[in-house]
Amino acid sequence: MPVPLASATRTDTMITVAEDQGPSSSTFSPATLDPPGTPPSFSRSTTLQVIDNRPRMDGGMRAWLVVLGSFLIHSFCFAPTETIYGIFELHYHDIFPRATASSIAFVGTVGSAVTYLFGFLAGIVADRFGFRVTALFGTLLMTASLVLSSFATQLWHLFLTQGVMFGVGASLSYYPAVAAPSHWFVSKRGLATGLAVSGVGAGGSFLAPLTHWLIDKLDIQWTLRALALFCLVVCGTASCLISERDDLPAYESVSQESSTGEEQQGMEMSSDLHKTDKADLSVTEEARQLQAQVKPGFFESFKVFRDPQFLALTMAELTASVGYLIPLYYMQTYAVFIGLTPQRGAMILGLSNGASFTGRIALGILSDYISNAKVLLLCAWMTAISVTILWTFSTTFATFLSMALIFGFFAGGYVSLVPVAVAESFGAKQMASTIGLMYAASGLGILGGSPLAGFLLDSTLHTSYLPVTMTAGASMTLGALCISSWVYFRWRAKKAAKEAEAATTVAH
Repeated sequence: MPVPLASATRTDTMITVAEDQGPSSSTFSPATLDPPGTPPSFSRSTTLQVIDNRPRMDGGMRAWLVVLGSFLIHSFCFAPTETIYGIFELHYHDIFPRATASSIAFVGTVGSAVTYLFGFLAGIVADRFGFRVTALFGTLLMTASLVLSSFATQLWHLFLTQGVMFGVGASLSYYPAVAAPSHWFVSKRGLATGLAVSGVGAGGSFLAPLTHWLIDKLDIQWTLRALALFCLVVCGTASCLISERDDLPAYESVSQESSTGEEQQGMEMSSDLHKTDKADLSVTEEARQLQAQVKPGFFESFKVFRDPQFLALTMAELTASVGYLIPLYYMQTYAVFIGLTPQRGAMILGLSNGASFTGRIALGILSDYISNAKVLLLCAWMTAISVTILWTFSTTFATFLSMALIFGFFAGGYVSLVPVAVAESFGAKQMASTIGLMYAASGLGILGGSPLAGFLLDSTLHTSYLPVTMTAGASMTLGALCISSWVYFRWRAKKAAKEAEAATTVAH
């Protein structure tokens, strides 16, 4: 039967179907097809010309607008609970003089932990109802939480508003934002994801002085309301920019490292053709639209728990998150402990954040040219070494600065490459739910890591940071070991896929 063609809005995609009917090779196009009713005679290597009207991968205005939207959401959703919470914390001591320092600090910890812990549900909601709708609803929750927190008269009001409520809203916005770039990029996935997650550092650098200025000019209540308006405008606009692709397979086929996005699409379409009856080779727009209407069920996302790659990455997030924030929280106080001035400590912390911003982009670009697994493995072990060894033996400005720069650079790369690893291992189709389930483990680690470090420091009466550095280093080392196991499971899965492909080729 003749091959039906979809309407064209972009260049043709060539698909090769292997046959064992004769030694010759021929290529035909729609113009040279036999009359209706005449069965085509396929040769050993027949090339079908199928017009593909899907948006192209790895480029185009729409794809880069998705990256911009993700960048903007990243720039704000962690600000009021992490990157600029220290500014609020200072003024909350004046508003709630009877509250302890640890209880005030715990407001930000709760907000950050809820952002990750709620990911198991936020990711599933994003995959089920769409990235744009989910992110918009999260924006409204973040906006409302900041407005309500401006009217707080007791500390528990802040726990509910700036802590829990903002954390839920940030989670609903964050997981669609971190998953969206992988829907639109394959060969440039590391670059796109690195640019998107670098928004955390850029937003903190911009919002910290702005928040300090607003508090000086107005007060903390009106500053919270101003930030709520900023959130509504910036994150609301960003939510409208992000979107998912409906034409992605549930699990992407394993491709060669050098394959481009267009080649990946061609392989996926070719694989689909092999699975169909060879007497009826058709790729239609109606079929793609029908596939796009199928939404994943709630419990379907939990199937990844049977995959050892998912378990390895989840354990890496759980263990590494215990120690990830400890250097950031205690870097300035450690600088004073070894005899440096508070100003030098603040400078070291700022330079570490700058190195993190650079690492997210630079190592993301590197992962597009070298195996992402190798770069992620390097980041995991360099982060662990910087904390376990360099921080432990840092007794001067130069050694401590070196530790801070190495930690910031490779920790930033680690953060940007984990979403790429998820997309490579499980596909981008249900990435939001997969990474949400995995990052929920991070919330548990964040919730316990910093308080544990504070308890250990208090137990030494602030005379030794060795228990703190060893705790952070041990957790990061365990995380690196889990990443190493993921690399092994990833290699084994790719090897099995190649062996299955070779067996199928021999069978045909």
